[in-house]
Amino acid sequence: MNRIAVLLENSPSNIKGYITNNHVTLDITGADVHYWSPQLNFRVEPDEENQNHSVVSGLIGPRPAVWSMFMFIYAGIGIIALFISFFAVSKLLLGKSSDLIYAFPIALLFMLTAYLVGKYGEKLAENQMDLLRQFVREAVYFGKEKQQ
Repeated sequence: MNRIAVLLENSPSNIKGYITNNHVTLDITGADVHYWSPQLNFRVEPDEENQNHSVVSGLIGPRPAVWSMFMFIYAGIGIIALFISFFAVSKLLLGKSSDLIYAFPIALLFMLTAYLVGKYGEKLAENQMDLLRQFVREAVYFGKEKQQ
């Protein structure tokens, strides 16, 4: 973990990191930041089989605010579509007509739109994700080079 702290101190100006116990969070900072900028979270833990090695596991993706927004959008559209569909099907089963049955395909269209917007944001953040990945690779391989 000390090597990662040293690398964070010498990191490029557009990467800022935080270390809490064995958890590291890396963010993009400065003029390069946009709504879709990624965040990298990873843990460094001792390997149970070989005490001389460490296990690095992590996740790179949008910041928590973006995750929350998309989950709110998906959940909101899904719940509204579910209740409107229940109401429309109930009316149809009672022999009455209901135009609300078309709400379900419209909700699917909104969910597809949200999904495609997310994919577009992923493409916008691709270069920054590569930058964060490269930083972690340097941190991991920095230790291997020093040992050899």
